[in-house]
Amino acid sequence: MPKAFVMVDVFPGKEASVQKALSQLPGMKFVHQVTGAHDLIALLDIDPYEQLASVVSMIRKVDGIRSTDTELVIG
Repeated sequence: MPKAFVMVDVFPGKEASVQKALSQLPGMKFVHQVTGAHDLIALLDIDPYEQLASVVSMIRKVDGIRSTDTELVIG
């Protein structure tokens, strides 16, 4: 199954609502608030690859998200 980590940057005060919205998407294994360069980190585990791309597109449309960075797991 394709897996990807998605680093998410949100507008201030939107962390909890974005975390909740992301946790309800198909294939979402976890969403955590983190410190550092990004506000949230999420793990997607979904098949087929085309579905992964579709969910990443859904993530980008969630209200409160400023930007995302998606990293595919290769091993």
